[in-house]
Amino acid sequence: MPAGERQRVFVDLAPLSADGSNGGAARFVLGLLRALVAREDAHRYCALVKPEAAAAVAPLRGPAFEVLVLGQAIAEPLRIRRELRRLPLPVARLIPDAASLKNLGADVLFSPLFTTLFCEPGLPHVAIAYDFQELSHPGFFDARERSRRRAFRADLLRADRVVAISSETKKDAVEKAGLEPERVTVVPPVVGPARIPLGAEEQARILGSLRLSAGSYAAYPANYWPHKNHERLLAAFTRARKSRPEMALVLCGALDAARQWLIAQARNRGLSDAVRVFPYLSEDEVTAILQGARFLIFPSFWEGFGIPVLEALSLGTPVACSDLPVLREVAGENALYFNPEDEISIADALELLWRGGHTREALAEGGRSRAARYAAIDVAGAYHRLLTF
Repeated sequence: MPAGERQRVFVDLAPLSADGSNGGAARFVLGLLRALVAREDAHRYCALVKPEAAAAVAPLRGPAFEVLVLGQAIAEPLRIRRELRRLPLPVARLIPDAASLKNLGADVLFSPLFTTLFCEPGLPHVAIAYDFQELSHPGFFDARERSRRRAFRADLLRADRVVAISSETKKDAVEKAGLEPERVTVVPPVVGPARIPLGAEEQARILGSLRLSAGSYAAYPANYWPHKNHERLLAAFTRARKSRPEMALVLCGALDAARQWLIAQARNRGLSDAVRVFPYLSEDEVTAILQGARFLIFPSFWEGFGIPVLEALSLGTPVACSDLPVLREVAGENALYFNPEDEISIADALELLWRGGHTREALAEGGRSRAARYAAIDVAGAYHRLLTF
């Protein structure tokens, strides 16, 4: 197909979940697809999605966007088929493949959610790499997930183009995963403003429904994954409340079993009245919580980007976060940094920003400016070009 023509892009959304377990990646990808479809020169997109997540992409249906439900209109390729497709290219092309997406008219495959189930020889492939944390922290993952990530890295080596969500992620892609630097493009995982502020009345209504009031808590919206460091945050919060007994903390995220464990930990520390542990919440609820927070506390051990940090900056909410290179890439000088391995360092940050004053005001003002720079990036345009072959 001549370069620049509108192409039929199949989008692998097989991992898309309705329970929030995809984290910020799902929100980004859905926003990206909305922006891509809205372009005057939009390609034709076809989403491959499981039945339970089909409702999430239904609003995108239109002339430039169709949905194929896995198990109904199309099946996921069996493991043996995936292994055959991974044979050396000259050999793989000789093997008949009745399940090829090319038979359905695919010109390009786009894998935006950390899986490459549908990659096949001869079909141009663009994939997003969010992080390679398993290479630095393998203990955060069980054997099955490590194996899946290993297969994903191998498929990235065969992809035509790979998008890294930060410069630090590209560095890991090249230095740790062995990708060729010229095939990796850095594009941040945000389309337009990271968060749109709610009106005062709507914010108050939502916070009231959650039994919260603006300015009375610090917030940490993050799925309850091991690398998010919730346990050490509770320990630091316990320490900080000795001098600031009025301090309160709001947590929210997916993964119910881990959430229940965290609730028990808070109870064991005598924090039941001071720590609210919410499940996965709606977008407006998360916006209201972030916008109303005294500040964001973000003690993660590892990030590919750190979307909540940018979201807080965009809302004018001060940020205290882990001193990680990628978070400095996102926030620059507009955050208070601490050592996520050190309980005392986290507690000191909690106390400092809880007191308020000039530090918190300066961080909020600088954060808005920092976030505006990201909002001005033409992310949809960058992806449109990357998906054009």
